[in-house]
Amino acid sequence: MKLKSLMAIPVAAMLAASPVRAEGILPLFDTHVHFSKDAWSSFEPAQILDMLKKAGVVMGAFSSTPDDGTLKLYELNPTMVAPMLRPYRDDINSSNWFADQETVAYLKQRLAKGIYVGVGEFHLFDARSALTPQVKELADEVVKRDLYLQIHAGAFPIAAMYTVNPKLKIIWAHMGMSDGPKTVDTMLEKYPSLMAEVALRGGDIALGGQLDPEWRRVILKYPDRFLMGTDTWVTSRWPEYIDLVEEHRNWIKQLPPEVAEKVAFRNAVRIFGINKRGRFPD
Repeated sequence: MKLKSLMAIPVAAMLAASPVRAEGILPLFDTHVHFSKDAWSSFEPAQILDMLKKAGVVMGAFSSTPDDGTLKLYELNPTMVAPMLRPYRDDINSSNWFADQETVAYLKQRLAKGIYVGVGEFHLFDARSALTPQVKELADEVVKRDLYLQIHAGAFPIAAMYTVNPKLKIIWAHMGMSDGPKTVDTMLEKYPSLMAEVALRGGDIALGGQLDPEWRRVILKYPDRFLMGTDTWVTSRWPEYIDLVEEHRNWIKQLPPEVAEKVAFRNAVRIFGINKRGRFPD
């Protein structure tokens, strides 16, 4: 498979020219999307990207099990896909990737393609899982390459990762799934390179569609640290994709316009260095 380099794509002002911007709909950058093997028999890559377009999602950060799902999408339309590299493949999954002897070699081989904006999403179920030699080597590698890690974990494993390498840049998937605004506030204050990603948390942030005052306070305190995401972790999420996006767009629009744009897409554009690749306007 011949892959185009992100740096070589001359796509100027993509967002400014997008139909959603022209129609006055808040465009989005979905930072948590999967096109894993189970979905391949139900959806063609073109159908997946068409769903993003219909939902007003200008770009998605995709990771897949195996990685070939992400590469299918990237090859079809590299201007819509920011590839994330997941360690999962074959029998290597959320329960054993962090102890597998071949994991880091596999990731280094794939990272050599030069197309990935980060490593993840992967799971750490407890702090001990973050302290293996494999995770240490991975942490050092992504710091060297200046890449983000996207981690599905509670607050304790995230804190453990920063003891492994304090220079890490982490996207906290789902903000820990159940952690409340006070914990998220504490974590963002303690770790300046931590980003809070909101996939699967729309119902907590805006119960009944109304933005919760405590979540609003934390988002306004850290407007540069929140990322929109949906998480198509199972195939059944794809038929619901437009509704999943709208759930987030609804509460994001309740923020001040400048903050809403940051959460919707500008924060993702900034951290992934998309502007450096000529895709988005300032």
